[in-house]
Amino acid sequence: MNKKKYNKYLNSADRFPYIIVAVILIIAVIFIFQFKAKYSFPFFSNTSTSAQDTVDTSYSLFISSPVDNQVFNFVNKNESVPIEIRSKEIEGLNYKLNLVINDKDIIKTFSSPPYKYDWTPPESEEYTIVANLLDDSNKIISSSNEVRFIVNYTEETTSAETTSEISSSDTLTTTSDGAPTINLRIFEGPLYSESDDICYYRIEAIVTGDPEITVLFSKDDSLGNLGPLKAQVNLTRSAPSYVLTAIAKNSAGEGADSITIYWGCGPLVKEQ
Repeated sequence: MNKKKYNKYLNSADRFPYIIVAVILIIAVIFIFQFKAKYSFPFFSNTSTSAQDTVDTSYSLFISSPVDNQVFNFVNKNESVPIEIRSKEIEGLNYKLNLVINDKDIIKTFSSPPYKYDWTPPESEEYTIVANLLDDSNKIISSSNEVRFIVNYTEETTSAETTSEISSSDTLTTTSDGAPTINLRIFEGPLYSESDDICYYRIEAIVTGDPEITVLFSKDDSLGNLGPLKAQVNLTRSAPSYVLTAIAKNSAGEGADSITIYWGCGPLVKEQ
């Protein structure tokens, strides 16, 4: 009996239908990806819309001056804080850019670059500043980084006033009615003590009145070593400000004054 021989491999003609099906599938997959990239399917609509919205509203705003935790020690109110905002993708837009202090006061509105402004703070205080980009309906569509800074005004006392009001030996002058008057001023500081990691000020009480006056400070970290009319206040990173109050008393009455001091010895966050 003769056995039939079967070829276990298919010839080219037999494989042709399979090749055609594979090519069609590959072309279909390529077409689907290209169509998806060009047109938005409903089931991809949420993702696509979200991504598009992000691109449309991703305006870049950055306050480069002042830097965070910067301290300004000013002699008088003729000095100012330089503010500068760097931006991306907002030039040419009909939008407004507002500078906001302490989350409530608009100090400057820009309609075009450059976004620079010299601001004169009204008083010694800790401030925060942020820049808000507004559209035509005054809706905030983007905000910058928030920057915190400290302004400290040092009261000026002329040499003539110093000579008439107080001498080097802390001699007290008098007024016509004898009632005490008192004025506090910084005569030294801010100074940094590295061993204690403190920033300290020394404050002097300028007083007038007769008879003899007693001055009481709300805080004196020198423990009286500076004399009856002077006090030292130590500030720490955890307590970077203090309101020093002093009361002057004699038998004719009393007077009081206060001064606010802030950390002025570099950034509050200590570099490692």
